[in-house]
Amino acid sequence: MALHIEMTKKQKEKLVSEVYFKNKKRKEFYTCNDGRVKSYNPQFIATSKEQLIDKLYEYYFNNILEDVYKDWVQHRSTTKIVSGKTIEEDMGIWNRFIADSEIATMQIMDIKPKHLMKLFQSWTGNGKITRKDFNNRKSVLNGIFRYAVLNEIISYNPITSLPCNDLKYKLPTATKKAYTIEERSSLLAYLKTLEPDAYILAIMLAFYGIFRIGEIKALSWDSQNENMITIQHQLVEERTLQGDMTLSQPHRVLKDPKGNPYYSIRTEHLPEEGVAVLRKMKELNPHGKFLFMHEGRPLTTDSFNRRLKKYCTAIGITYLSSHKIRFTGASMLYDAGVKPIDIQPLLGHSTLTMTQHYIGQRVIERDTSEMARILA
Repeated sequence: MALHIEMTKKQKEKLVSEVYFKNKKRKEFYTCNDGRVKSYNPQFIATSKEQLIDKLYEYYFNNILEDVYKDWVQHRSTTKIVSGKTIEEDMGIWNRFIADSEIATMQIMDIKPKHLMKLFQSWTGNGKITRKDFNNRKSVLNGIFRYAVLNEIISYNPITSLPCNDLKYKLPTATKKAYTIEERSSLLAYLKTLEPDAYILAIMLAFYGIFRIGEIKALSWDSQNENMITIQHQLVEERTLQGDMTLSQPHRVLKDPKGNPYYSIRTEHLPEEGVAVLRKMKELNPHGKFLFMHEGRPLTTDSFNRRLKKYCTAIGITYLSSHKIRFTGASMLYDAGVKPIDIQPLLGHSTLTMTQHYIGQRVIERDTSEMARILA
């Protein structure tokens, strides 16, 4: 065993020396004043030559991009520096667009800007994807390389030197971000004809305010102040990373509302129609842990959106997800003359810039002939 270990050490030193000292005039490592041993380009410091050889061996031979990606995902999952949803989305991007690429099995220190540009050009072509789609993919690679730099696996991030503005992107198509006032009225009128349950009532409440769906799922209500709702939590479905790099089944987690709690924990007033929804839900579920519960269980976002899509189809309007209901409410307030700075606290946003992304959506169908008259 001792002989095997010694042979392994010599083999590692031989492999490292062949790579490290190639094209270098100096054929030995630097010794610092305190006795530590140092390498340059790449730069590492160790307490002994043997430890320095180990670091360089890891750098040159034990860090293919896929392995660094896995370490990066595990690090973010353990430290919780990003949400589980973000990790899940990034894993999806890796599996769909990077896992089968040439660079996935390359040593990360061998990946040059030219390799990345080749991959980027295969993604974008002559305008195959939008800049937003491209940036989502690039951000995953950028995160991996930044992690590698911080952990001294590589000395620089090759993405930073790429001329991504030279790539050709697909022009984004105009997307509908809000229900019109007519669509909102038709949907609410239809829902009122149905036998009420937690999902129907939750959809109605969403249109009477500008809440996040997770906030409605976690809602409790004090009937003493019946026209006021205090948003204190959100209930989200999360999946946790497992040892085999797969994600667990979704489980419910109660959290502070999304964003900075200083802004997102807030009180909002409801119109009488919204209060009537709360009263009915309390009648159906007088003792539940949360106000909105269906058959004894909290609501899920997927089921909320499936129901919403079903009802939109039933009345012949375009389905938009639960999140777009927030765009609808905010834009209705803006069209009614409410200033953005007064809409901001209702949305729970920490910046006015974010609020401006939500307001000003087209909630009123305008006749093109009317716009022509304006331009006359």
